[in-house]
Amino acid sequence: MGVKAIAVQGDVSKVGDIEKLFNGRIIYIASSTTSFPVPGMAVYGGSKTTPRYMVDVLSKEIGHRGVTVNSIIPFAIDHAGIFVDPAAYSRLRKKLLDSCPMGRLTEVGDVANAAEFFASGLSSFVNGQHLLVNGGATN
Repeated sequence: MGVKAIAVQGDVSKVGDIEKLFNGRIIYIASSTTSFPVPGMAVYGGSKTTPRYMVDVLSKEIGHRGVTVNSIIPFAIDHAGIFVDPAAYSRLRKKLLDSCPMGRLTEVGDVANAAEFFASGLSSFVNGQHLLVNGGATN
């Protein structure tokens, strides 16, 4: 498949547009706070649960059209967000690394590989799933 990631941004509140989809893929990149609640992050984490719920509902509503709807839930992503500077947030980085059996943070390529799977025919019968791309991290 040569393409590693495709980003599509639009207004998903237009149900009419969603109803026109046939044999497609909707892939949502979620926040790990939807799987691992973090004290002090109630507002942020709560704002991230709505799209996850949409994945659950849309997978049921439009699955019969051959459209799969799934999400990718990555662990903290190295070289992105607050970890752009490798020296920043060193205590948090260490805590996260200690919680990950694979001993590293997620790389952008890890997320792109999961997206490529969900976008390909290999996942044609995978629908309504939330894939943790986290190296086995538990928090």
